[in-house]
Amino acid sequence: MGLNKRQKAFADEYIKNAGNSYQAAIAAGYSQAYAKNAAKKLVENGGIQQYIQERLRPLERKADLDVDKAITHLLDIGMGRRIEARTTTYDHIKKKLVDDVTMKYSPGTKQQVEALELYLKYKGVLRNASKGLEDAQTRKALAEADIAEAKAKDIKEANDKGGAVIIDDIPSGDETEDQDQDK
Repeated sequence: MGLNKRQKAFADEYIKNAGNSYQAAIAAGYSQAYAKNAAKKLVENGGIQQYIQERLRPLERKADLDVDKAITHLLDIGMGRRIEARTTTYDHIKKKLVDDVTMKYSPGTKQQVEALELYLKYKGVLRNASKGLEDAQTRKALAEADIAEAKAKDIKEANDKGGAVIIDDIPSGDETEDQDQDK
């Protein structure tokens, strides 16, 4: 695996803070100015991903958690079934268990919607709406870059041949009327 101390510190902090890569990078010793860029690279690092998985595996075994159980629990919440939850309070000063409560409850509407949304995202049925917008903006930017590149090529070719190129960047009549109405 071969991770350095800072990479291990990042991975450990990433696990502790439930996946906040920016905060994990800062806690691992990266400067705030560099933490955002470092966090992205660190999260994508295969060695760090493997290290995180290895660190989580014993915890998952101890909790007897696997993907099937997690999805079943998520669906139980999403369908509004009664959930049994256990909470404990431990007094670290007195070094004893103070409270151990098991309760049953029905998830609220908000919890149900969030659980179903998460499940549908997991299944790939539900996409992030902003992702589609980002994709459309990227396609538009690439198309505009292609057009600008083609215009530049036409100008260069015409210039090399001693000719001229007329570029029609003036808006059509409909667009001009729309702009006049906006004023």
